[in-house]
Order: sequence, then structure tokens, then C-alpha cells
Amino acid sequence: MKIQISALSKLLLILCATVIPMYFTDLRFLVFGIILRLADLISLGIIFLFIICVRFNKLKLFVPKGYRLLMIFVTYSFLNAYANSGIFIAVHSTFQWTLVLVTLAIVYSLSIVYPEEFRKFFFGSLLTISIFVVVYHFSIGKFFQYKSLGDAKYILALTGVMLLIYSYHFKDKSYVLALCILYPFIILSLERKGILVFHVILIYILFFSVFIFFKILFAVLFVTIISILVFDPLSLDVDKFVLFQYNSYEILYLDEVNAPWISNLHRQSLLQNGWEIFMNNPLFGTGAKSLTQHMEFYYSNPDLAMYTHNVFLDLLIEQGLVGMFLLLLPYILYMFTSQKKSKKSIISFVAFCLYSIIMLLFMSAGTPSMLIFFLPIFSGFIIRNKSNTNFGV
Repeated sequence: MKIQISALSKLLLILCATVIPMYFTDLRFLVFGIILRLADLISLGIIFLFIICVRFNKLKLFVPKGYRLLMIFVTYSFLNAYANSGIFIAVHSTFQWTLVLVTLAIVYSLSIVYPEEFRKFFFGSLLTISIFVVVYHFSIGKFFQYKSLGDAKYILALTGVMLLIYSYHFKDKSYVLALCILYPFIILSLERKGILVFHVILIYILFFSVFIFFKILFAVLFVTIISILVFDPLSLDVDKFVLFQYNSYEILYLDEVNAPWISNLHRQSLLQNGWEIFMNNPLFGTGAKSLTQHMEFYYSNPDLAMYTHNVFLDLLIEQGLVGMFLLLLPYILYMFTSQKKSKKSIISFVAFCLYSIIMLLFMSAGTPSMLIFFLPIFSGFIIRNKSNTNFGV
């Protein structure tokens, strides 16, 4: 029995290291009217195996400070959804949130106990899925714009960002080689937010890696900008800057025939309509999975009524300011905790925050966005390099 439990804990380690990358694939199944990803089934297996391992004192649960407070959010979300949308939506939404949060807690626990082994499997699964995405698109004749596998389009930039943080935090040049091979495919993917966030993190990491060079570069840029403002202030025409491309008239009288084919027009209408929905329900929101119902009011064609492609706004609409505050509690505690943190840990944490914020500003709500939302809090799963030997495989 002891040998069998050891084998189960090894299997649990592999599943935990691969489940997050698996959520960035598009393998789905319909189970009792609920669409489950293959990664959801893996998550259920992880929870089952973890319970067995805990039962035989092989593992215990580790979570970041304040993480347990998210159970308050789950309770709030259930009650809010029940009041606004009924019991089925409330149970469905609560199951999704609970599955993700519990899985992340177990993943974090395994990464704390076995950091080197976890990092090896985690990086291997990221790279394997990235290779699969590229090979699949090449096989169907798409040598750029890798968007035929749903959420898998995000995996290349995610892998690139992880490689950047790996190489900085551990000063391991082997990650740089993998990054050089991956970089052309990040560009060829034409996934705009992924390309943007990768280069933001690249500049951020370089700033701390080649600090003197960047000090000089920023000093030169600063002097150049000041000189332009002093000698030719009219060259910067601030009046020409606009936040949105289309005016209020074009949004109010939206061309619904052409809108699906003009991405920026449709997205801008979703953002502006979504903001109006939020302002009508600012405190408690409209309830989980209710956004599209409220969005249908703004369109004749119901196919145009969808989430806003901004996860923060989606959360504000459905959960309100109260729900958003409850979701951010772990971050608030992390920033104000008295626990001493190394400079490297802080830099890596900020890098993850930059990645999450930029991606979520342009993503639709879903399980991958949930994972990205909490990725900075769980950054310890890649920046820890000492095993906890109290509980072994």
C-alpha cells in the first residue's frame, strides 16, 4: 500500500505541473449539460488524488496568505447569482470558481514541496503544448496567425513570459536558448496582446538585468523629450489623442451587419455598453453569467451580445465593486504583509502582475482568465528552489 501511495503522489505531482498549461488548450466535453475541459477532468482527478495522499499523511495543503478569504467571495458569488439568475446558474458558477481555486491551492502545495521536479514538468508541458500549436497550424497550411485552437493561442506568449522570468530569477541561460527558438513563433502567432505583453515583460526584465544600460537609455530619452517640449512644444498635439477610435454616434447607431467583421468597432461598442451596465449595477453587479442577457438590450442581433473582452469590466459587471474587492483581498494582504521578501521575488511578482493586467484587459472571461487573474499570487510555484522535505513522495 505504501508503494501504491508513493506512485499516486508522483502521478499527482505530474498532473499538478501540467494542469495549468492544459487549461490553455481547447479540448472540451459535454457532461450533464455542462461543458468541461479535459483540464477540468484533470482538476477533479487532482483533488481526488490529493485527498488520498492527505489521508495517508503524504502531503498537506499550503496556500498563500489571505487565499482562504476567497471562500468569502465564492459564498458571495453564489448568493448573488442565486438572487439574480436562479439556482442552476449559481451552482454552475460556484462549481467553476471552486474547482479553479481548489486546484490552484493543490498545485501551489505540490510546487512548495517539490519545486525542482514541479518546475521541470511545468516547463516541459508548456513547451510541448506550444510545439503542438505550431505544428498543428503548419499542418493545415497556416504559417502565421495561430488562432484555430481557441485558448491555445495564448500559450506561446505565456511560455515566453515564463521563460523570461525563469532565466532572470534562476540566472539560467538554458532558458534563453529555448526563448530564442520560441520568439519567432510568438511574432508569427499575430496574437496582439500576447506579443505586447511579452515585449513589456522583456523590457522590464532587461531593465533589472542590464540596469546601467537602461539608466543611460532612459536618461537620453528623458532629455530628448524635455528638449522637444522646450524647443518645439506644438509638435505634441494632445488634442488629437482619443481613447476610442469611433464616436458616440457610430456606437449608438451601430452597423450590425458590418460590426462582426470590424473587430475594433464591435469591441468598442461592447466596452461602452458594458460600462453602462456596470454603472447601472455598481455595487453588487448583475450576478454570475448574466452579462450577455443584459448586453442583448443593446443589439438587434443577439449574436453580437457577448462579454466585453475585458475581464476586469466583466467582473465588475457581474460581481460589482463588492465582488471585485473580495477577489483582490489576497493581493491586498500580499502587498501589506510584514513578511520580508527578496528583491528577486518582488521583481518576479511585479512581472507576473504586469502579465496578468495586460492580458486581462483584452481577454474574455473564462477559466484561463481566472488562472491568469491569480497567477501573481501563486508566483511561488516557479520562483521557489528549495524543497520542503517534511512530506516526501
